[in-house]
Parts: sequence; structure tokens; C-alpha cells
Amino acid sequence: MFDIGQGDSFLVRTPMNRSVTLIDTGGKVDFSTQSWQRGVKNYQAKRLSINYLKSIGVSRIDYLCVSHQDADHCGDLPAYIQEMQIGTILIPLGMDKNPNFMKRIEGRHRATRVLPVNDEMRVNGLPLSIYHPYEPGLGENHDSMVLGATIGGLSWLFTGDLDRPGELDTISRHPELHSDVLKVGHHGSKTASDPQFVAHIKPKIALISAGRNNRYHHPNVETLETLKQSGVMVYNTQTQGMVRYVYHHNSGHFETTLNEHEGNL
Repeated sequence: MFDIGQGDSFLVRTPMNRSVTLIDTGGKVDFSTQSWQRGVKNYQAKRLSINYLKSIGVSRIDYLCVSHQDADHCGDLPAYIQEMQIGTILIPLGMDKNPNFMKRIEGRHRATRVLPVNDEMRVNGLPLSIYHPYEPGLGENHDSMVLGATIGGLSWLFTGDLDRPGELDTISRHPELHSDVLKVGHHGSKTASDPQFVAHIKPKIALISAGRNNRYHHPNVETLETLKQSGVMVYNTQTQGMVRYVYHHNSGHFETTLNEHEGNL
């Protein structure tokens, strides 16, 4: 879980970088107020997550999964297109009809495939299963792609900014869905993490990616109380920075790394 401030970005990779998957890129495009600089785009990912990826020998992303259209989830996508080789960009079904999003990826290499998906699709080679969406949309919060997998001895669930009705729809369509680790929806907003959903998923660990002192007051007190009542341990980028899960020789553990320069709003 990258510490990228108010946004989401998660890396899933196997030993020797044989398989590299990114879920969201984070991002808040800054435009200078100086007339001579106006229009110059500064992507935080170049300084943080892309720099980190290159430092661990990653130059290619096999699957880049975009949960939905919001800039804090895919605003830095152009930086990845510029800096990395990308095999496939997965998007929620229907988001290819969203001109604002498609403009973000217009500079992609011809070999990069764009694949709209729903919960009935199985993508060959993708180390994740798709649980949402099931209807086409333009990439709003309620259209968020939900991804899950069992990796490193734990089951994981990533929910983007999916709202409470979407959470309940997901467990209604996939009643077998449970997860040890839950990426908390919408940065801990009270619009997500329905108590019924959390009780059904039965997570042991929650991951919250949110900017320090963010204007939305994420994570919401109500969400934290829901997690507390369910006995869920919380890792939060606001207080713990980048969070890693390392699995080796049938044993896994979480690591946290807080650097002062990370997590800027």
C-alpha cells in the first residue's frame, strides 16, 4: 500500500517480479499558477511510487487495474504510461465510454490493451478475481471495480470507492466472499464500510489509504468504530506510511515505513 496521500495505489508482485499488478495509481494533477508554467503537469507518482518500483527492478506492469475514474485513483495514470511498460489496463465495464477517463490514457503504447471487465469475467494471468461491477457505468464510485485474491497465505479484498449499496450488492451476488485483509472503501468514508458488509466479509486486518489532515476527515469515526467493534486491526497510511506484506517460506508479516516526505495532500 503506497503512501501517496489522499488516494489509493497498491502493488501486488511475485518473486523476481515475474508477475506485477498495480491497483490504482493515486494522483492529484497540479497546475502551476504562474502563466509561463500553466499547463505543466506534475505527477506525484514519478517521485514516490514509480521511483520505488524502479528501485526494486520493476519496469513493466503486467496488469494495471483502475478501480474507477476519480483523480485520486487514476490521476497519475499518464505518468505510468510515460515511465513504464504496461501490458493491460483493466477498467470497470462501460468506463471506456467515459471521454474524460479515456483522455488520460490516450498516450498509451499501441501494444497496451484496454480491457473493460465485470464480475463474470476471468482474465487469463491476472492474479485477482473480479467481484464488481456487474452492470456497465461511466466509472463513478458505485461502479468501482472490486478485486480479491488469496496471496501469501491470506485472502485480500480491494474495493475502490464502492459505496454501501454496492457493498451489499456484492455480497448478495457473491455470498461466499470473505477476506482476511480488507482495503477499506473510499478511504474510510462513512459512505462505505456498511456494518453488514464488514460482518459478512469477516476481515482480520483493514488497510486505509488517506491523506494526512485531509479536507474530507477520512477515515470517518463511524467507520473506525465499525472496524473496532468487529475486532479488526487497522493499518493507516496517515500514521504508518507505506505498508508492505512480505511472504517468504510459508510465513508472512506486515511492515510499515513512515517517511516525512510521503503522503502529501
